[in-house]
Amino acid sequence: MKSPITLFLLALWWAIPMLGQVTVPVSITLSAPSPTCSFSRDASLSFGTVEKSGTGSGSVGINAQTGARSSTLTVSGSSSVGQARLTGQNVATYTVSRTFPSTLSKGNDDLSYSGTWAQSTSSNSGYSSISGTSYNGTASGAGTSFTRYFRFGGTVSGIDFSDGDGTYTGTITASASCN
Repeated sequence: MKSPITLFLLALWWAIPMLGQVTVPVSITLSAPSPTCSFSRDASLSFGTVEKSGTGSGSVGINAQTGARSSTLTVSGSSSVGQARLTGQNVATYTVSRTFPSTLSKGNDDLSYSGTWAQSTSSNSGYSSISGTSYNGTASGAGTSFTRYFRFGGTVSGIDFSDGDGTYTGTITASASCN
């Protein structure tokens, strides 16, 4: 026979649920979105057709800020300022670097070229001149996108009657990095 105390303790043990303890781990991993950018050419730089002078020499230029063409010689045909576009997402800072050729060439003939460039947040207006070979800019950082435009112009000088007829070409090289 069981004692009333034993029965009471057994009843109490079954009546009161067992209290226990558990641990539940909680974690979160954060990371900043990676910056991405793309740099592309929108337009090539073209001075149009220039008529050589019978005497002396002349020049033709395109203003990188405005896209306007000027010349001491007769020019015809359309001209265009060179343009590139930099777009990106999650970018805090960016750098654009450029290299201008010193001449435009056709075979063994060379014409002197002096390049200029400018930048803006709009493709059509508000361009400011850039000096030097690189431009450092800021964007809005994580969670945002941005677009910047870069124009290329310059002056071709020393054009005279002894220069051969034909198209003279060169290459402007530009690159961009985003952080």
